[in-house]
Amino acid sequence: MKQFLIFSILVFGSIAGFSQGIKKIADPLTPCGSRADVDAMPGIYTDHNNTKYGFVLKGTPAEQATMMKNLVAVEKLEEAARKDFKLTGCVARVSFARWGSSNYGKNVYARYGYNLGVYAFVCNVSQHATKIVDEYTTVFRVDVNPNIMPGGVNAISTGEFNMKNGNSLYQIPVEAKAGPNFEKDKANNPSRVSQYISEATLMGSRSDNYKDYHSDFLKLNNGNGYVEHWEAGSRYDKHGPDSYQWIDRRYFITKPGVPLLIPVSRKQYLLDMLEYLEIEKANFEYDNAQKIKTIGNNTADYAKRSMASLEADKQAYPQFYEAKKAKLNDLLTKQKPEWLQKPAVVDQARMLKDANKILEALGRFYDQEGEDKCALYVLNPAYFVSNNGQAAKPLLIEVQFRYQLTKDFGYSSRLFNNWEKNFDLTALKKMLE
Repeated sequence: MKQFLIFSILVFGSIAGFSQGIKKIADPLTPCGSRADVDAMPGIYTDHNNTKYGFVLKGTPAEQATMMKNLVAVEKLEEAARKDFKLTGCVARVSFARWGSSNYGKNVYARYGYNLGVYAFVCNVSQHATKIVDEYTTVFRVDVNPNIMPGGVNAISTGEFNMKNGNSLYQIPVEAKAGPNFEKDKANNPSRVSQYISEATLMGSRSDNYKDYHSDFLKLNNGNGYVEHWEAGSRYDKHGPDSYQWIDRRYFITKPGVPLLIPVSRKQYLLDMLEYLEIEKANFEYDNAQKIKTIGNNTADYAKRSMASLEADKQAYPQFYEAKKAKLNDLLTKQKPEWLQKPAVVDQARMLKDANKILEALGRFYDQEGEDKCALYVLNPAYFVSNNGQAAKPLLIEVQFRYQLTKDFGYSSRLFNNWEKNFDLTALKKMLE
């Protein structure tokens, strides 16, 4: 429910009169006495010309025109899928939205989307009349140029560490060196390790198929098939006629034959870690100096103990830095080319913060993923190309249908089953041409 509320707030907050007016849909107030009564009632559909909250598509006139053209095309595809379908038991309302931009490396694309929120009819207990719920649990979305969550994985020995157990925890920005140019460098020239993506990162809330994450990862990475995340119920349970399942299905519509992500090799990982090590050194020195400055002339016992540990860290870090650098260079020069070209599968134990244990783990690779061990990927430059001044051009499309399987709200499964059978997903691929 929280996601739906956030979505509604975002859309409501962006109202600027782009749509042709907002008309409140009145409750039908049809006499009813059961769930079956309202589920069989004729449904209501409204297109983007009569949204619930209104919308805007921010951008240049050319971008707005491209966004509207594509979103209306999606709307027409959905309407065509229901040509021979009788909508009952709900109100289905369309809205469009601009959701900012997606940074695919240094290539920035407009992110925008189509949303069909489906609001159930219910029978009011006191009035015995049909009402429309305020929130939807069934929704069909098409997200153009979606966020695929880059930067969600920190490779081992990045981000946080203690020089000695019990001493201060250093929270190190991994994207760029701290200082006056940090935000600019973070946006325009972030470190390579900060752009790593793992299978778990890409899956995120898209799949809970933990028994076969890799298979689902390949489906999204290659734009072939769908994945599902069960919001309620479980894919691994036995389901009877009275069970309730709430399922979020996702597809990636991609350009054929080109994967979204490519694996990071061990060699590239080691080189990227050398780049990161200079960032870590600068940021450690910055953070350590800030902590010492904060204590200042405080003579309290706790302040004296903290100052002593910070000074000890200051003395110890250079050896830690040199040891990491030497280990990275040693692996790069002494390992065979075939070893270096294997995919980088590394430790991903988020609780590993002790500097010495981080040093031990550095350069330790595995042949396959497992608990706290993940393969690393980056955006494929062959896929994520420059928009050539066409920020609203679709490069990647994510399709989402969140639906319910329950005897009480049959409208959701009926609508989903019809969509699955009749919606033309291949037509969306043409938008990528």
